[in-house]
Amino acid sequence: MTGLSCLSITAGHASLDVLERLSYSREDLAGCLKSLRASSRARAVAVLSTCQRTEVYATWPGEPDDPALLAALALDRGIPGRVLHPVARTYRGDAAARHLLRVASGLESFVLGEAEIAGQVRVAARVSRAAGPGDVELERLMDAAISASRKRQRRTSIQATTRSVAGVAVDAVALSSGGTMTGKRLLVVGAGQVASVVVTRAVELQAVVTVCNRTRRRADRFAAAGAAVADLSDLARCLATSDIAILATTAAHPLVDADMLRPPRATGAGPLTLVDLSMPRNVDPAVRALPWVRLIGLADLRPDGMSDVGELVHDLAATEEIIETELRRYLRWLAGRSAAAAVRRMRSDAEDIAREELVRIAGELPAEIRLSMERVLLRTVHRLVHKPTLELRAAAEAEDADLMNVLAGLFDAAPSSSGRTQDGIGLPTAAAVSSAGTG
Repeated sequence: MTGLSCLSITAGHASLDVLERLSYSREDLAGCLKSLRASSRARAVAVLSTCQRTEVYATWPGEPDDPALLAALALDRGIPGRVLHPVARTYRGDAAARHLLRVASGLESFVLGEAEIAGQVRVAARVSRAAGPGDVELERLMDAAISASRKRQRRTSIQATTRSVAGVAVDAVALSSGGTMTGKRLLVVGAGQVASVVVTRAVELQAVVTVCNRTRRRADRFAAAGAAVADLSDLARCLATSDIAILATTAAHPLVDADMLRPPRATGAGPLTLVDLSMPRNVDPAVRALPWVRLIGLADLRPDGMSDVGELVHDLAATEEIIETELRRYLRWLAGRSAAAAVRRMRSDAEDIAREELVRIAGELPAEIRLSMERVLLRTVHRLVHKPTLELRAAAEAEDADLMNVLAGLFDAAPSSSGRTQDGIGLPTAAAVSSAGTG
């Protein structure tokens, strides 16, 4: 059975500066997996990197090596291990599997039930599979997490637009404006899934929305939702005429700094509220020094609540049940996979003993007689191992590794070469069998 481990560093324990240094862009992921795998000596690695967490899931042929995994991540990101160690949390085996399912379902998110995390888990699974060499047990776990997320979305009433970081950001800005965004000039920088939630929510609140993105083709799809579209090269001009700007891109460096905002504001433009939802950050924190700029970062947002507490309790219970059901299915599959290997070993050992004895006592007999004897011996072997096979599968489901090892090695001992079994009972030689057969 493969050893599974998860190294988790989240905004709940680490500072935004540490998370920013740990953050991986989608383009970085493929290359980093190879170095993480080599440094930690893991069989396979998957990395989940979001604005609120960086988590590394890894498998080993034997016991997990958590210190090696942390050291590999520290080396890859250029961060001293002494900085990561106090803020890192580790999970092993079933706990690691359950944690991933909870993360994918939004139960460990900054905002309960957020929608974006499911897509981020799919990206992590896809990149891990493409980077190779893979591990079927880790791939199956990622699939189970994605399945749990889909079922949660179908079976509960936690809505993506109100349960995402992006949705909370829009609502927070609206609340600071007296509960309305009617007529407010909102600039959205980025055209990914977070931007989609922002545009949808802002249009509902009757804001005047402009989407600014490096690739115009990706931004054009928002025109149908009622948003204007601009090129990223026009960012400074767009900021000069906006009341609010929400940034959500994967840029590796700040797109907005104090120098960009120092030129005079457009006539009639008031204060500018910047909401930075990106990791790494898109806005240089130094812009807070400008008196007409208000910067809201991820650390400034707080989870919103549901008005119907009973509905929340029901949704949480339903989600927990989905997670436990998917986890049990995964563990059953894992136990069956582990049992199958042990069963093959036990049967193979038993068959090898039978064939060795056949060669010893019937090596000089005609081929057709040896073949008949082999069939009889193997049928007997299969009857003998039937009960141990059932016990071995039961031990696998109960995660009784000691009993599994005992049963798998039940026929491991090689027979003696003195013409006698190990309990001292004599076996006939080939000559005796031949003599008996001729009368």
